[in-house]
Amino acid sequence: MTAKEQTSNFLTKAWQKALVALCALGTVFIGWWLVSYSFYGFDFTDESFYLVWIANPFLYEGSVTQFGFVYHPLYWLLGGDIAALRQANILITFGLAWGLTYFFLRSLASNARADQLILLVVSAAFATSALIVFDSWVPTPSYNSLNLQALLITSIGLVLAEKATHRKSIIGWILIGIGGWLTFMAKPSSALALAVGVFLYLVLARKLSVRLVLLAVLCALASTLMSALIIDGSVGSFIRRIQLGMEFSEHLGGGHTLSGILRIDEFQIGEEFKTVIYLSSGVLFIAICSFWTKNSKWAFIGLVVSLLLFALTATTTFDVFRWLPEFGRFQGLLIFSVVYAATLAAVVLGRLKALQGVNAGQWALAVLFLLMPYIYAFGTNNNYWQVATSAGVFWLLAGVTLLGPLVCDRASWLLILPLAFATQAATVILLLTGFEQPYRQPQPLRLNDTSLQINPERSVLTLSDGYAAYITSAKIAAERAGFAQNMAILDLSGQSPGILLALGAKNIGHPWTLGGYPGSLAFVMAGLSQFPCEDIAKAWVLFEPDGPRSIPIELMNGIGADFPRNYDRVGSWLTAKGAGGYRDQRIQELYKPRHEDRILRACNKLRHR
Repeated sequence: MTAKEQTSNFLTKAWQKALVALCALGTVFIGWWLVSYSFYGFDFTDESFYLVWIANPFLYEGSVTQFGFVYHPLYWLLGGDIAALRQANILITFGLAWGLTYFFLRSLASNARADQLILLVVSAAFATSALIVFDSWVPTPSYNSLNLQALLITSIGLVLAEKATHRKSIIGWILIGIGGWLTFMAKPSSALALAVGVFLYLVLARKLSVRLVLLAVLCALASTLMSALIIDGSVGSFIRRIQLGMEFSEHLGGGHTLSGILRIDEFQIGEEFKTVIYLSSGVLFIAICSFWTKNSKWAFIGLVVSLLLFALTATTTFDVFRWLPEFGRFQGLLIFSVVYAATLAAVVLGRLKALQGVNAGQWALAVLFLLMPYIYAFGTNNNYWQVATSAGVFWLLAGVTLLGPLVCDRASWLLILPLAFATQAATVILLLTGFEQPYRQPQPLRLNDTSLQINPERSVLTLSDGYAAYITSAKIAAERAGFAQNMAILDLSGQSPGILLALGAKNIGHPWTLGGYPGSLAFVMAGLSQFPCEDIAKAWVLFEPDGPRSIPIELMNGIGADFPRNYDRVGSWLTAKGAGGYRDQRIQELYKPRHEDRILRACNKLRHR
């Protein structure tokens, strides 16, 4: 009897097919769940900043990240529809993760290729872990999503690339170059770390080929050159854009310095969370062991575990069951329950023989995957561990690497089905946190019941009553004052790019005139210096008296605009509770320039000193 025939005895054919079907359904449920909620919620700060930049990236002269230019064609193709843009971002992320997991798992157990359907289902289930990037519910395309998508593309290329020059290998090397370019466009600091990581991997995996590395580098350089010409017309202007962006960051004082990014942060998790991770790992390990035995009685354990995990996924995605754990800001580390179980199963069941079955290339890729979340987070001013969990799909794949020899021994992917179900369950638990506690929003998304057109493209989202009233009152006040679409507004509130987006305004200075930092005044001043005085003179002003992130009005004197003397207060409204992450409502005021000629003369005089 062959190994594959022996494996099929641990469960009846009917149960095997049922488990595979349920695993596929779990992935479909998660995708449907996310796509359905794409119409819900809106953040007035970070998410609105992403939308403003994507909608009109050519308006601004300085930027370190170029994600706005990369996603702008998608924004244009979708007609500026926010929900459709979110859905596209979700599907692109999942599609790339599915491609990576499929090619990677197939490379681990080439003799299991007859189980193509099971491989596709299992790889799709593992790919759902990439959707954890949306666990705070900011699903609009951003530099974070582009960074993850770029690393996924690079990793697909690394799996396909070989030292030989056949078609699959050449495609792999080209993908490495494209992934490197996109990483640079998303986050240059991550691109630098990725270059180091990829080089070390190629050396350790014995894949280093001067010709093929040159091919990848040329692809990256050609893509960057094309981007520079499209964005700024010349390489020099593009370099100047990045230099300006770096200067803006230095002005802001947000911690994006060289000494600030070269660090290894700490993390602390509670005893309850540790217990959940260890217990989950133990249960999953037992489930894998039960399938490994080829005994139908013991296999019942793995069957029950898999069914329970599927039930958790299904009931959560259909809003029947809501378990909202309080694991803290490092809750994304829950994915390590799957990683630990996979590692323990490989060591205990396969022992030294199985570990020897992992070749040098696979070991090297596993190490790189362990580092990928750090590469993803490298350069952020937030805790690296917290940010890295958004790229936890790489940790998962690193752990699964050790199971390759066991799958080869059984010639079937059925062995790791419990891990696939566990990945789906962990994903929905983490995503549920975002749905129940969306970033800088006042209530769970499911409680939103007011549909409202957000931007001039008439995107319709379902919001809380307070958020809908906030946007509606701002629109009414602006329209009564004579404000029209594409007119300029200088946002002195420091936290309201979403309101400017709703009004159809042109944000001058920066896509988000970010307040609340030590250097916010210098940051906004530097951004305005790149705009002509004619724009500044015509710009209306959004002001929030005593706002927690308001830009000091000294800014106006620095650009020649005597505020509020040269302006008329033409409208006001109350912010919503929760807007910008603050519970209290605040008054925002809209001012219209009364003496544009005076402002223009004063601005020009200051610039020609």
